[in-house]
Amino acid sequence: MDDFQLHIELNSYALQLDGQVVSTLAGGAAALMAGAPAQLREIDIENAIERSEEWLMPFSKSFQRRVLRIRDVTGRVKKTLGGRTSLDLQETEQAFSRACDAVSHRRPVARDAVADLVLLRELAHHGMLVRIQLE
Repeated sequence: MDDFQLHIELNSYALQLDGQVVSTLAGGAAALMAGAPAQLREIDIENAIERSEEWLMPFSKSFQRRVLRIRDVTGRVKKTLGGRTSLDLQETEQAFSRACDAVSHRRPVARDAVADLVLLRELAHHGMLVRIQLE
């Protein structure tokens, strides 16, 4: 089947592989940004990276070298990416870097959107994903 999906809901993230739920992160973006103030800091991104890795690492080998399809009921990812529907690894890293730059320069950013980018970057990095597709 070779189908890998990330479902982004208002209060959860869920990963599916070949039609089966591999794992769900209750709280979703809020869980990744737990304890972060309204004005994000660099440490908040670092903490979100650690939380993402803790969630993903136990099964990251199972989704290596795949295309990740995103089903985002919130619409955050598409909005954050300016309407783009496809990213390669370099483009994913660039989107993440722009968010980090905004945080480090204290520009306003949407916390949940930053959490989504952190998760996408960690999925891309640890999964060595071929591409990310938004549906």
